[in-house]
Parts: sequence; structure tokens; C-alpha cells
Amino acid sequence: MTAPAAIARRSSWLSRAGLGVGLIGLVITGVSTVVASTLNEHNDHRLLEVQTRQAKELLSATIVQLQAPLTDALDVAIATSGDAADFASTLASAVGPRGLFVDASLWERRGAGYAPVAAIGTTRALGPSSLAESFVGRAARSTTFLVQPVVHGTSERIAYAVGRRTDSRFVVLAERAIPSDRRVSIESNPAFSNLDYATYLGAVTAADLATTDVAPHDLPLSGDVVTATIPFGDTSLTFAAQASAPMGGTLSEDLQWIVLVGGMLVTAVATIASEQVVRRRHAAEFDAAKISGLYAQLDELYGEQRTIAETLQRALLPAGLPTIANLEIASRYLPGARGVQVGGDWFNIIAIDDHHVGFAIGDVSGKGVSAAAVMARLRFTVRAYLLEGHAPNVVLELCSSQLDVTNDAHFSTALVAVVDLEEHSVTLASAGHLPPLVISPTEAHYVDTPIGPPLGMRCSTYLSTTLVIAPGSTLLAFTDGLVERRGESIDAGLGRLAHHALNTTGALDYLLTQLVECGSSDHVGGFDDDVAIVAMRWLDYSET
Repeated sequence: MTAPAAIARRSSWLSRAGLGVGLIGLVITGVSTVVASTLNEHNDHRLLEVQTRQAKELLSATIVQLQAPLTDALDVAIATSGDAADFASTLASAVGPRGLFVDASLWERRGAGYAPVAAIGTTRALGPSSLAESFVGRAARSTTFLVQPVVHGTSERIAYAVGRRTDSRFVVLAERAIPSDRRVSIESNPAFSNLDYATYLGAVTAADLATTDVAPHDLPLSGDVVTATIPFGDTSLTFAAQASAPMGGTLSEDLQWIVLVGGMLVTAVATIASEQVVRRRHAAEFDAAKISGLYAQLDELYGEQRTIAETLQRALLPAGLPTIANLEIASRYLPGARGVQVGGDWFNIIAIDDHHVGFAIGDVSGKGVSAAAVMARLRFTVRAYLLEGHAPNVVLELCSSQLDVTNDAHFSTALVAVVDLEEHSVTLASAGHLPPLVISPTEAHYVDTPIGPPLGMRCSTYLSTTLVIAPGSTLLAFTDGLVERRGESIDAGLGRLAHHALNTTGALDYLLTQLVECGSSDHVGGFDDDVAIVAMRWLDYSET
């Protein structure tokens, strides 16, 4: 074959290869363009769903923040029998121009209806009207807080009412202002970045719009919109969101045009970029799951570190008392009357198995959220060790390594006990706590229990004592707030308690009520310090 013929054939082959590459490139470019466009839309929608879920978690946490001060105020009102000063003090930081609410009021049951007895903030939109009374009445019978939009002049508000079915004496009513243009800008929060959103009270209708970050003429949101429903008292919030910017970034949005212009080379680049976009989506979903987990942890921390009454409820009080055959159990917890700081008194009662019941009572030094955190930690730690079957002195030894006054800035006294139902005995160990009182029909005496240092003092060894409880006798454990008086020795308080206990007959719950009333009779408004009491009465063994 001559050289010109070979050159001609080679040129022809190159032309066919170029045409083939061109056709393949066009096909690949077209397919890649469609795939890139579809993938971009899909990724944007997935990222929109992820960010909407993050916003939902944030709004759920915000609802908890809204409810917490109202629940705290209700608990304070119940504990203080509706004291107006304590009510105002509890909500002082939550009501006002920079607070969560523009006003709040305390309503007390009067006959068949309710009437306001205390108020803080500006004039109420509902006012002391039949509409407000009806709203408050429904809240007293509800298992959750009530929400109702109201109009006050030219402004709009959302009214909240918090009551308790188990104690319907008081209801807290508060109102939160809605901006006149309903626009709220919170783009600094990562949960709302790249989002145009609107929040509705109930269903998605123009009349139910609560807040938004877009102009009214841009509502309702259109296009790719993701909605989420959030429980909100007796109703719900509907959160609608759409992307205000490319969720996957500029590269993802322009990817289809780069693929179309670049041909074969850009197709390869598009594949790499698509993989990067997918990785970004996976990273975003991973971050969203992590953020959701953090919000879940935040909810748990709110259960331990919310304000006054909520912390007391969750960190101090057991969910309920166990029912044990031939063993009558009762308890009391009363917050101190001075101030609104969280105290450190705590107790727990645990049914360990069919033959053993454990209980613990203690007092963390200091007050405030940090004391509540230590209190909750000790309560759950003691519970765990008792359920594992450890003896009381071993429980204290294990707990002593969990608390260090140098690092935690708190220490705690504690009394831990395990009741043997078959032997009719109780084994006790004390870490600096007051001795328990045994009350029989003929005498009342304090148990001579070896007392070790309080938890947090780096003590690793504690001693225990075991005593048999006679039928009809009562074991009473308590914190120092029950017996301490200013200017009086602790021995005088202990003697007074033993005298009252011995001379009071009746059911165990009635005994605790009488001891509390006698103990607080010389205190205006209640005890100076928190009080926790745990009592157990052994019934007649012949009934077993």
C-alpha cells in the first residue's frame, strides 16, 4: 500500500472516530444534562426536607421554652396557694418588652368559674371577660396547654393557658405578641438558612398565618414546598418552607449547563461533581441526624435544668410510689418559701424485686441549676446501683467516686436503705445525713446509724446497720428542712419531730400531712428550706 493511500485511510479513520466520539459525546452530554438536572432537583428537595426537619426540631424546643415558664408559674402558684408576689417573681424575666410574653395572669377557681388574682405585663387582650374565663376553664380540664389567637386593638396575639387536671385550683394565662406584618427574621439560625418559610397555627390558610420571613404578597409559598406538623398544645403548628437559594450550592445549580457546554470533558467533570453533590447530601443528612440527636439531648437537659418547678418535678420527684403488699408508703416534697432558686433536696423509692424495696433521700449543698444537675445525677445513679442489687453502704461507696466537691462545687448528704420484705428488716447506710425516725405505737426513737462523710468528700468506705421493724411501726426519713429553725439547735427540732410523730395517729399519708403542718406552723408562707420526706409503715405480718 502506497504512503498516500495509508494516509488517506488513516484520515478517514480519524474522521469516523471523531464523528463517533462526537455522537457519543452528544449522547453522553444530553443524558448527563438530564441526569444532572434531575439529580439537582432531587438533592435540593432532599436537602430542603433535611433543613425543614431541623427547623421542626428547633420549633419543638422553642415550644418547650414557651411552656416551661408558664408551667413553673403554675407549680409555684399551687405550692404557694396563689401568692401574687411569688407568681410575679417567677414570670418577671419572661414577661415584658424583651420577654417571651407581653402579659401573664393567674386565675383561681371561684365557685363554678375562675377569676384573675394576679397579673404582670401590659393589658390583656382577653381580659377578665367571659371569653377569657371560658378559655381558662377549658385549660383547667385539659391534659395539655391551650392555644388561642386573639385580637387586641390593632395588634394580634396568641393566648396560652396552662392548667392541671389533677389540681384545677389555678390556671396561668399569658399572651405573646405577633408582629403586625407577621415577619420574623431569624436567618442567623442554621436551621433556617436558605429557607423561605411561613408558620401557621393549625392548617395552612391565610387566616392562620402566625409568622413568616417573606412579604405577604409572596404567600402562599409555591413551587417545591415541604411542610411539617408540630404538636402545639391542644392544636398544632404547620411549618411550610421552600428554598430561597440553591440548597446544593451554585455548582449543583449550574452543573447541567456546564455539562451541556463542556461535552465529553465536562461529562467526566460532571460525574465527579455529581459524586461531590451526593457526598454533600450525605454529609448534610449526617449533620441533620447529629443535630436532631443534639436537640433530643437538649430536651433531656431541659427536663433537668429548666426553671424552678420543672426542675423540681423532674429531678426530685419519682413518677409514682410502688405498691407493696403489707407495706404502706408515702412521701412529701415541699419547696422552700425563700426565693425561687432550685434547692437540692431529693428522694427516690424503688421496687428492686419481689422481696426488696429500696429508697434514698438526700440534700445537695447550694441551690440553682448546677445543684439540680448534681441532684438528678445522684438520684439516677443511686437508683441504678440499687437495681443492680448492691447493699446500701456499697451504693454510697460507688456514688462517692461519682461526685467531687472540688470539681462539681457541690457535695450531698444521703441516706440509702434496702427493705427486706421477708425478714421484715431494713438495712441503712448514711453519708452525713440525719438519722431516720422509727415510730412504734408506744415510742419514737432515732436509728443509731454509722454516719460517714457526705458524698463528694472522697470517702470510699461506709458502714451499714440492719434493724427489724415491728408490725405497725413506721420508718420516717427526712431532710434537715423539716426540723431546722433559725436560732435553735438541731436536737430541739429532732425532739419536736419525734414528739409530734408519736402523738399523731391515722393513715401514713395523714401522719405526713400533720408533721408538715406542725413543722411549718411557725413559718410565714412555709418552710425556709426545701423539705423531703419518705415514710414506710409495716402492716400486720399476719395478713401476709
